[in-house]
Amino acid sequence: MYDKIYELLERQGRVKSAVALAGEHAGSRCIWQDGKLFASGEKETEYWRSYEGILETDSSGILEKEGILIEMFQKNPRMVILGAGHVSCPTAKIGSMLGFHVTVMDDREEFLTKERFPETDVLLRAGFEKLSELIPAYENTYYVVVTRGHKGDYACAQQILRRPYAYFGMIGSRNKVRITKERLLEEGFSEKQISSIHAPIGIPLGGQLPEEIAVSICAEIVQEKNRQKAVFTDDSISRAVREGRHGVMMTIIEKSGSSPRGIGSRMFLAEDGTSFGSIGGGNVEFTALRHAPQISGAEVQSYCLSLDEPENLGMICGGKVKVLFEKV
Repeated sequence: MYDKIYELLERQGRVKSAVALAGEHAGSRCIWQDGKLFASGEKETEYWRSYEGILETDSSGILEKEGILIEMFQKNPRMVILGAGHVSCPTAKIGSMLGFHVTVMDDREEFLTKERFPETDVLLRAGFEKLSELIPAYENTYYVVVTRGHKGDYACAQQILRRPYAYFGMIGSRNKVRITKERLLEEGFSEKQISSIHAPIGIPLGGQLPEEIAVSICAEIVQEKNRQKAVFTDDSISRAVREGRHGVMMTIIEKSGSSPRGIGSRMFLAEDGTSFGSIGGGNVEFTALRHAPQISGAEVQSYCLSLDEPENLGMICGGKVKVLFEKV
């Protein structure tokens, strides 16, 4: 399933996947995308059907009761800023600093200049009604609606709500936001869709300056981005799997205390002995690499990094990690 995961990531930027950690189906993986389930074969599909309700939610991490791990893979986050006013400039700058591919769209030529947006990847001059036509749908997109008026807000909102997104925030007074939401309800959008809009936008920091408002917007985006403990993809692993290499995938699925790498860190050992990515180096990685060739399906191994524990690997970090091994 990893080749399918990485293929979807290239196209859409965000993929939810789940893997069984124990029992008869240990190692079985599925993908949940756009309300659809993808699994290998009829038997596996039937097994994962019983978890559809959980996969539809925002759950992530190890679900002990169910014995499964839910992961949200993400890659190449995009920030689309609709409106090129005073708040947009510092928002675009901070977005670039945070590693987003940033697009700014506005119909005013004098506002949409490289002098005002030196770090921005794409400057798109067009009316907001052309958003769907000019900006491709992409799962891992963070929309920041900061247009100059109610008409622009509404034009953007009704298009964004019809496409996938990781975040949708809209600036404006509570009254302006209320009017826009009422119009969207009249248009036929559901309460659930409308409640997903972050409006007024940003974490309330009490700021008044454009730069302060930009900080509050980007802080909320970072908070939302990290809420699901997303797994960011190592391109070297993605390339190796998509090239058709077989081997063993190793993933840190749980950690406590201090350890070199966090949950979601991955390493892939190909059959020819070449490794890609890292789960932290040192004895944990060395021991995992020695164990990997013995894997025929899937299993979880625990490693201790504390000198106080008898099974310690000779490290003094003081933490513990659990590593999932999967035959790929």
